[in-house]
Amino acid sequence: MPAHRIIMISTSLVLAIGMIRGESPFKRYFQLKDSKEVLAETVAGLEKEISLLSSELEKINKSPNYAQRVLRDKYHVTDKNESIVFFAD
Repeated sequence: MPAHRIIMISTSLVLAIGMIRGESPFKRYFQLKDSKEVLAETVAGLEKEISLLSSELEKINKSPNYAQRVLRDKYHVTDKNESIVFFAD
């Protein structure tokens, strides 16, 4: 019996046993493929966020005025004689 026939019969047998047991390698393949795509999108989003944060950090390190503006706007840091007033909508 040629080797390619043995491989084909073995592969068919493995697939048949898997399908009998309720495991579909094709279904699993597509699930993993979808997961890979979702993870790739997540990684791309995180890489973009890292790039934006690195750029922001570089601006903060280069400009004291920008750093002070970020502290005021994002973190509500005030000088000694200042206070923050919040107005209710």
